[in-house]
Amino acid sequence: MTDGSARPEVAQILARLGVPAPSRVTPLGGGWDTTMWRVEHDGLLSALRLFRAEQQRTFAREVRAMQLAGAGGIPTPEVRAQGAWDGRPVVLLSWCHGQPLARALLRQPRRSRRLGELFGEMQARIHGIQLDEGAMPGGLDWRAWAGAGEDALRARLDETGPRADALLHLDYHPLNVLVDRHGITGVLDWANAAAGEPRADVARTLSILRFMAAFPFMARGQGLARLAPFVAGWRRGYGAVAGPLADLPPYRAWAAAVMVHDLAPRAGRPGFWFTARDLANLERRADDWKHRAGVVS
Repeated sequence: MTDGSARPEVAQILARLGVPAPSRVTPLGGGWDTTMWRVEHDGLLSALRLFRAEQQRTFAREVRAMQLAGAGGIPTPEVRAQGAWDGRPVVLLSWCHGQPLARALLRQPRRSRRLGELFGEMQARIHGIQLDEGAMPGGLDWRAWAGAGEDALRARLDETGPRADALLHLDYHPLNVLVDRHGITGVLDWANAAAGEPRADVARTLSILRFMAAFPFMARGQGLARLAPFVAGWRRGYGAVAGPLADLPPYRAWAAAVMVHDLAPRAGRPGFWFTARDLANLERRADDWKHRAGVVS
């Protein structure tokens, strides 16, 4: 679908980037924080992403993370142009073909385990990218993401000897990974990227996968059953590349605390899938993981 009313604005944005007006523009849904369009120039497809004015750091972090990941052999969008329009950061990215892995799981459930293996292998490859000090300026402080009042949890994490030099995605889940019949074609949405400890990224993914059962595209009551073969494959694929992960409970506690911190302000809002009941369940789960990890407040 082409949105003619959006085309003049897109043409102006592209002109600011030094890019000719497109032959076709398609508004894209999805994305909590940015406006996106698919644009076409003589058969060449790109994604145009417009950030909010206050997202300068997020924009810089995401662009840098994609560049680092791409240089490390991860299939990420190529940055074709970047700049600002009306005080807002904007970037033109190469188009990644394929469908969201979440959609493939629903349409091709027999591939769930294999898709999980590919998903885990790719995450381990991301963690295999070792960053030099200062390579991720403005990167997310992953420890602080759990919110205020988590000093005991942060102290417990420090006891595990966390790394500070692995590339972390920190929003790695089946909606941000594209696949085709051959494998993974793209890893998207690097807004949370940081340098840090791989176990944090693994725990974050586990936390998101658990609650994917409540996402609108997953049937309630069937979500966990649908995801079980995928999760098993993901663990196997990750371990095959990166080896076993020790002392994971403190990171599971951290990931649950992060989700509470992120979702509590939006729980129960009209049109948002996360309910007050979901929040109460998540808070209990965070407390349970803290207990298992030996976190003493």
